[in-house]
Amino acid sequence: MEFKLIWFDSFGAKSSCTLVKTKDVKILIDPGIAIMHSSFPASFAKKVYWTERGRREILKAAKEAGIITISHYHWDHFLNKMKIYENKILFVKNPNEYINDSQRKRALEFFQNIWKEFGKREIKFEKQRKKKFEDCVRGLKSLKKDFGDYQKRREELFKKGRKWFEVRMKRWKNFKIIPEAHFENLKIFYPEGKRFKFGKTTIKFTKPFFHGIEYSRVGWVFSTVIVEGKKAYPFK
Repeated sequence: MEFKLIWFDSFGAKSSCTLVKTKDVKILIDPGIAIMHSSFPASFAKKVYWTERGRREILKAAKEAGIITISHYHWDHFLNKMKIYENKILFVKNPNEYINDSQRKRALEFFQNIWKEFGKREIKFEKQRKKKFEDCVRGLKSLKKDFGDYQKRREELFKKGRKWFEVRMKRWKNFKIIPEAHFENLKIFYPEGKRFKFGKTTIKFTKPFFHGIEYSRVGWVFSTVIVEGKKAYPFK
């Protein structure tokens, strides 16, 4: 298995794009990039230069890959440029659940563009299905840990977090469902908690987990685990 870091924060623009090659497939993970925050110690001109340079590198890497994964809908993890997804298998974060409002908005725009580009039509929404959503915090081993003086505050935050999560679940139940789609030159899967096999390469995806601490308002992501033979490599 080969790894190539296409662009990362240390290169001067926000990204964590990685190209992974096995004997069976080439996988591009999180092909996105965003300009560095204002406190980053560089001129605005340099930040723009690094961002554009990184974007070119990502577009070039996308031409090599047959599979693209998008772990969540922050701009430094996906590009809203449709051409890079042509003739690909796209494993992308489910936009219908375990998602906050800002990422849902970006996801909706992204899929509208996908459907127009590859389906030549508007999104064909599906009806909402009854589903019970699992609280990602329940079952964590850290719940049994005593954090000393911080424990009381932690319990207060958990209580607020659970109320916030209940509100999120109600919102998800009212979403119009954006379905997985198989177009002539693009196949889209929501892979959380599933695995896919390509020859001797297995790509496994975790269930969604918080983008940060428990009940982080930033949202949810998934990790990608690539197994070639008996060797496993996780990517977050």
